[in-house]
Amino acid sequence: MVQSDHTEPRPSTSWADHEIMWCLTFTHNLDPSELLTRYGARPEEARLLDPQEAYGLGHRIGDEGLAATVLRVGAIGDWSFCLEQWGWLGSTTALLTRLSQGTETLSLQQDARGQQRFRFWRDGHLAERFEPGMLSTRPEPPRPWWDAVELRRSEAAEDFPGWDPVLRAVSEHTEATLSNEMVNSRLLTVLLPENSQGYGPPPPRTMKSLGYGLRLTQTEPPPAA
Repeated sequence: MVQSDHTEPRPSTSWADHEIMWCLTFTHNLDPSELLTRYGARPEEARLLDPQEAYGLGHRIGDEGLAATVLRVGAIGDWSFCLEQWGWLGSTTALLTRLSQGTETLSLQQDARGQQRFRFWRDGHLAERFEPGMLSTRPEPPRPWWDAVELRRSEAAEDFPGWDPVLRAVSEHTEATLSNEMVNSRLLTVLLPENSQGYGPPPPRTMKSLGYGLRLTQTEPPPAA
């Protein structure tokens, strides 16, 4: 029997690597009701739904099979999260400005082509953004989030570790882990009104970065929405 040193990559068991298109935000010290308000939703309309029920809620009949924006929210410790399956609102400048006012927000996004994007906002300002593993998107130093994700990527046994290094870095920072069980459970769910502008605090007048704690001094303008 011929033995090989080559190890086949193990299939990912994370929900993040099995969803086609999604966006996830974590925001510190906001409860789910306030989080929904900043998204532009009405908390009183939220219902406990599982993923299949949430998909049915967002399906628009007669509109080329497209789904409307459905928000699934919950809280883990001091952090509230919002998961959009088939959505991208949580990656836009306007919303991240609003979400992060007076706090900090992490945004993880996978588009329909499988591209990964990470953004960190603090108090209404972009602090760091990149595409995990893509050197061409590496921020100028200091870049604590890039360094944290790259460290986890270097520790992975796979050449293409998927979302695991990012989720590990986020979990270690927030002490909040969005597990497969939680994603597949019944979460507070609401259909976002079309053309919603949100009801959170107004955006700041300037867009200079306050940085990651006191360590980041980037002044890169935020991405276009």
